[in-house]
Amino acid sequence: MKKKIYIAGKVTGEPIAECTMKFGIIQKQLTDLGFEAVNPLVVVGDWKCQWNVAMKKCITTVMSCDGVILINDWMRSKGAKLEIEICDQLGIPTFNNLKELQEWNNSQPTL
Repeated sequence: MKKKIYIAGKVTGEPIAECTMKFGIIQKQLTDLGFEAVNPLVVVGDWKCQWNVAMKKCITTVMSCDGVILINDWMRSKGAKLEIEICDQLGIPTFNNLKELQEWNNSQPTL
């Protein structure tokens, strides 16, 4: 079964095209590595969505994922910091890069 990996990074205040590309690149890389990539832009699906409504959708989704990959700009995002705090509290692993994610994945027992 594919592991679900959520992508966390800065969305609010970012240009739509750049943001879409940034998340899309990571999504493709995750998919190419055999993961089920969970893109928050797809989860929310509406650029005009209020922040608190978008975060409720994202947090609900994060809690159903096996791990979270961090885009480099996540520390500049109030929402991503909240997502990571929740992961820390719930024991959902977070990864700074694809190498860390792959090493973790390779160390997991297969069912």
